[in-house]
Amino acid sequence: MAERGYTPIHVLSLFSQQSLIAGTSATSMVIDLHNIAQKGHFALAVKTQSGTNGTCGTTVFTYQGASLRNGTYVTPSTATPIGTAGTSGTTDIITFFPEPMPFMKIVAGQAGSAGVGGDTVLTAELIVQ
Repeated sequence: MAERGYTPIHVLSLFSQQSLIAGTSATSMVIDLHNIAQKGHFALAVKTQSGTNGTCGTTVFTYQGASLRNGTYVTPSTATPIGTAGTSGTTDIITFFPEPMPFMKIVAGQAGSAGVGGDTVLTAELIVQ
């Protein structure tokens, strides 16, 4: 049990060397926020790099939420994208402010269509306090 007033920072691995080709997306596992989002501080640590075809596409990060673990996950109508990782490869920590929700998923979408465009290798962690 944490000391009174002490709120640890949690780091959850979401994607590890996940390959994304143009027009595809990847969705993280369910993130239970009940005991880790006490302060409401969120950040996404991302690293993108070129994939097998030697290119790195543009990756857009968004989130979805649900009131039940096995419920229907939706992007809130007031949500804004978490951020974007560009075509030159990115290592960054992106702060975002989601609506209060008990369960969340992070979605990484690759720009482009039908495999035409970059092939990105993605690693990302969610940092929550």
